[in-house]
Amino acid sequence: MKHLTFILALIVCVTFVGSVNAATVTGTITFDGTEEYTEVPARKLLDINTNEQHCITTTKGAKSEELVISKGKGIQNVVVYVRVSGQKATPLKEKPKLDQKDCRYLPHVLAVPTGTTVILTSDDPVAHNVNAHATKNEAKNLLISKKGIKFDYTLSKAEAIKLTCDVHAWMSGYIVAVDSNFYTVTGQKDEKGKFIHPDDYEKSADTGKYTIKDVAAGRARVVVWHETLGTANKTVQVPETGELKVDFKSSEFKKPKKK
Repeated sequence: MKHLTFILALIVCVTFVGSVNAATVTGTITFDGTEEYTEVPARKLLDINTNEQHCITTTKGAKSEELVISKGKGIQNVVVYVRVSGQKATPLKEKPKLDQKDCRYLPHVLAVPTGTTVILTSDDPVAHNVNAHATKNEAKNLLISKKGIKFDYTLSKAEAIKLTCDVHAWMSGYIVAVDSNFYTVTGQKDEKGKFIHPDDYEKSADTGKYTIKDVAAGRARVVVWHETLGTANKTVQVPETGELKVDFKSSEFKKPKKK
């Protein structure tokens, strides 16, 4: 009986310690203008230059996904991650998928911890290629000639890698490898886990809210990345429990210096 009591007490103790050593980091990422734009810029129509009927049909009226802002001034596809002092990223055990569907990359931005292997594939009945413009990781250029073909792509170093398709010039996307297991992408999925189309996001009242759960307590840096706005970061102290609110506005982002 004493032995059983000890075990139960140990379980309660471990549960309690685990719960007080991690918190939720949350906040909003909103558009309040940039050096280039004082108002929300209109999304440009994509130049669909192809004779393939599948792409012509599925991309009719398609607009750029480079900067998508909701009616609530939220910004879609911002990568948010928390780098906690002393914490190293570990690769995902289950390989995430970067698809090509309806002649666009899906998701438009895929965030993963460093060391993770991503599956590059296509759900389209036309040929694509994935041209990964990496500088710190392997720069791959892979032909996916038909639906269902898969390639593994391991991201060993932190980097935002632009993806293009040499067959369809309007297609672009990103894989962003981060040195953290605490990350998310804004406005990407709905409550049921389904990807939100940029046109639907633009019409929504989303405020750019993000939530990252179970962030290890300690001194940390919250970093945000966006393909056109650039990056921003804030140094914080993550509490041992509860919630920490960290907001960002587009005016705080800085574009990388041109080399």
